[in-house]
Amino acid sequence: MAQISKYRLPEKTDNEIRSLFAEVLSMLSAKADIFAFLEDFLSPTERIVLSKRITIALLLKKGYSYEAIKEVLKVSAPTVADVNQKLKFSGQGYHQVLDKILRYQKISNVFDKIETIILNQLSLGSGKGTGFWKDLRYKKLKDQSSKII
Repeated sequence: MAQISKYRLPEKTDNEIRSLFAEVLSMLSAKADIFAFLEDFLSPTERIVLSKRITIALLLKKGYSYEAIKEVLKVSAPTVADVNQKLKFSGQGYHQVLDKILRYQKISNVFDKIETIILNQLSLGSGKGTGFWKDLRYKKLKDQSSKII
C-alpha cells in the first residue's frame, strides 16, 4: 500500500477527511461509477491489494483453508493471517459487508438452482426449440465452472 506521512493529523482533521471519504463512497451506487472512481483514485497496486483482501476475508468466512487461499489468490500466509486476525478480533465492517455478500450469494444460488431445473427440463428431448435451451444450459454450466467463489 501507499506510504503515509509520519506526521499525524490533528484528530478533528483526521475525522473530517475520513468522513469526507465515507461520504464520497456512499454517493457511488452504480458498479460502473465505482469502477471509474477506483480506477482514478487508487493505484493499480492498491486496487489489487484491496480486492485480494476482501476476497481473502470472504474465502475465510466460507471456510477455505489458508493453503487454498494462498494458491488461488497468490498471497502469502502472513497476508491471510492478517485478514483472519481482523475478522476474529475486530472486523465489524468486514463482517457487515461479508454477510451482505453471502446473503446475496445464497439468494442468487436459489435462483441459479431454479434456473438449472427449468433449463434441464426445457432442454430434454429433441423437439422444436430444444436446441436453444440446450445452448443456454451449456453456457450457464460453462459460466458456473469458471467462477472461483
